[in-house]
Amino acid sequence: VGEDGVKSCDEACLNRLSYTECVGDENLKSGSKNPYWNCNCGPNCGNRGMSKRQFAKCRPMREHGKGWGLITVNGVKRGDLVQEYAGEIIDDKEKEERLKAWSRDHPNDPNFYVMHLEPGWYIDAREVANMARFINHSCDPNCKLVPTNVSGHIRVAIVCIKDVPPGG
Repeated sequence: VGEDGVKSCDEACLNRLSYTECVGDENLKSGSKNPYWNCNCGPNCGNRGMSKRQFAKCRPMREHGKGWGLITVNGVKRGDLVQEYAGEIIDDKEKEERLKAWSRDHPNDPNFYVMHLEPGWYIDAREVANMARFINHSCDPNCKLVPTNVSGHIRVAIVCIKDVPPGG
């Protein structure tokens, strides 16, 4: 039970621990958009950030010598959901074809927004994407990628691993 007295999953939730978002309602025994069900807490459950799009407020910003970057407006705490990395799922062959075409058609633009998903598969965030594509690589990262099962579909959550102040 949360601070507001509403039944809610916490850090010990088995779904949360297995990177699966909670879905469903104890009364309906199914999700409103999906027959998949794994939680009795209902719509106020605290483990539904991706499906409810409860992302940190961010904005793109030019990073000197690094192209675009993404900064937080209000800051984020360790463990917070920052964004979802969205884009087209493509295979290795398609990735190579797209990168060759990109370098041919845009020789002075090093921004290609393709992320490795798993062996042989990639997320291309050039055309179909959100703000997460602006996040830069770091040798001292403040976020990590977390593949998360949301209603039976694997989506990539970007989760904060250390507190980040506003503008960070």
